[in-house]
Formats: sequence, C-alpha cells, structure tokens
Amino acid sequence: MAKSRSAAAAVAEIEPPRAGSGKRVLLRATLLGPRGGYTVWIRDISASGAHVTSADRLPTGCDVVLKRGEFFAAGRISSASEGGAEVAFYRQLDEMDLALALLPQLSGGD
Repeated sequence: MAKSRSAAAAVAEIEPPRAGSGKRVLLRATLLGPRGGYTVWIRDISASGAHVTSADRLPTGCDVVLKRGEFFAAGRISSASEGGAEVAFYRQLDEMDLALALLPQLSGGD
C-alpha cells in the first residue's frame, strides 16, 4: 500500500525552491485588483512579496491587495503568466505580518 504524501511534498517535486528567504506554502487567499477579486493560492511569501497562482490570468502592472483572513498587504503585480504572478509588496513585512498571513483559517473564508 502506498503512503499518502502531503500536497506540499508533491509541490516541492514539481517546483524547485526559489532563491531568497521566502516561505514555501500553499494557502488560499484573495487578490483584490482594479477589476475585482481573484481567488489565488499563495505558493511562496516573504517580507518583500509573494508568488501566487490562480485559475484566472492575473493582470500585470496594477495595484493589488493580497488578503488572507486578518492579513492585508498592498502591492503591485510585477509580472504574470499562465503559471502565476509575482506580487511585490509596497512595504517590507515584519515577522508579525508574515505570521498573520500563515495562520490557519478556521472558517472557509480567506
């Protein structure tokens, strides 16, 4: 019988680790942009930005707010492709901000 693997282990095999001090995660969030909200998955987050993926193609060069529970971070989508987008935060997040982003969400919301 095969052992079950975590989603994070499966992702680690598909996507190599990115350079920098980011935390590799798989967290559901909302990205608020000028044309509405997008459901996204945070794949990597650091004090300066995040890599997110979405079923929708995300716009580039626009201001956004990344929201997850009580965590909010304003930034700009610096690049986007079918594989996801890079969000550069307008300010460096501190450890408390990052901890808030990583908190488990008890309800089904983001």
